[in-house]
Amino acid sequence: MTASFDLAVIGGGPAGSSAAITARKLGFDVLLLEAGPFPRHKVCGEFVSAEALDLLGNLFGSTSLLQHSPRISRVRIFVDHSRAEFPIIPSAASFTRFDLDLALWQAASNAGCSARSGVRVKSVRREERFVMDVGDGELTARAVINASGRWSNLSPERAVAAEQWIGVKGHFHDPDASDSCDLYFFPGGYCGVQPLGKKLVNAAAMIKPHIARTISDVLSMNPELRERSRRWSAAMPPVSTAPLFFRAPKTSHNGMLMVGDAAAFLDPFAGDGISIALHSGRLAALALGPHLHGDCSLQASIEAYDRGYRELIQPALKNARRLRALTRLPRILRSTVVSLLNVPAIGHAAVSSTRVRKAS
Repeated sequence: MTASFDLAVIGGGPAGSSAAITARKLGFDVLLLEAGPFPRHKVCGEFVSAEALDLLGNLFGSTSLLQHSPRISRVRIFVDHSRAEFPIIPSAASFTRFDLDLALWQAASNAGCSARSGVRVKSVRREERFVMDVGDGELTARAVINASGRWSNLSPERAVAAEQWIGVKGHFHDPDASDSCDLYFFPGGYCGVQPLGKKLVNAAAMIKPHIARTISDVLSMNPELRERSRRWSAAMPPVSTAPLFFRAPKTSHNGMLMVGDAAAFLDPFAGDGISIALHSGRLAALALGPHLHGDCSLQASIEAYDRGYRELIQPALKNARRLRALTRLPRILRSTVVSLLNVPAIGHAAVSSTRVRKAS
C-alpha cells in the first residue's frame, strides 16, 4: 500500500478531526488515520464550553448532535461541606465522546478527507516527504500533524513526572439530573458530574492512585456525591486511563506538529479540554496552510503554530493550574475561596480565565 497526500493527520479524536477538516476546507488532500475503531468511550468530562460551540458548528455543518445536545447553564462546587454556585454565560454543552468523536470522524470523511480507521502508524521518518510505516505498506505526505495522544509511540520520550494521577469515568442513570456541571472535591482528587440528557449523567474523576482506582470508589469520597450517587445505576461499563501527569507543552517533534494530548495533557479541571483539542487542531492546520501552498518553509509554519498555541491556548492551561492549586490550601482558606466564588463577578472571572479565546 503506497499513497501520497498533502497532509497526514495521525489520530482521529477531536484534535485530529479538527485539523483534518480545517485543512480539507483549505483545499488540501488530507489523510486522517485512527488506530482504533469508532464509536468508542474515552475518559473525559464531556463538557464543551460555549467558546468552542461555534468552532464545532463550522466543523460539523448542520448536525442534530449539535442542535440537541444538553445545555449546561451553571456550575456547582462542593468542597469541605462548603458550596459555591454561579451561572455559565453563555451556556456550555454536553457531548458524549462516544457520539462526538464519531460525528467528527464522519464530518471529516464527508468533507473529503481520506479517513481510515484501524490503521496504526508504526513509525514516521522524515525524508523529502514524511514517510509513514503502517505495517502493510507506506504512506507519504508533505506535512504531518500528530494527534495520536500522550502515550503514542510517535511522541518523544519524556521523563515520568513524580506526581501522577489516574482518570476514571462512568455514565449513570440519575433520576434527579440537573442542568448544572457539579465538581466534587476531596483529598487527592475531584469528580465532575454533568447531564447527558435523558436522565443520564457523566461522572469523570482525576485522582491520585493511592486514594482510589475505580469510579465506584470515587463516588464515596465526597459526602455530597456519596449521598447523590446512591440513587444512580450504571449505564455503561466504567473506563479508566493512567498515568496522567502535567508537563510543559511541546508543539512539534521531528517536523510534525503536535496537537491535543500529544502537545500537552489537557487539564480536566477547567472543563475546556475538548475546546483546547479542537482549537489546537485548527491552529495547526491553519499554520501549515502557507507551507502547503508553497509560500513558506515547514520550519516557518512550525514556528507560527508554536506562537499561536502559546498565545491562544497556553494561558488557559496556566490559569487552570493556578485554580487547581487553590484546592491544596489549608481547609479554612479553601472554604473562604469557595465562598468568594459565590460572588457572580468572581465566579465568572474564574471560569473565563480558563477558556480559550476565539482565534481569528
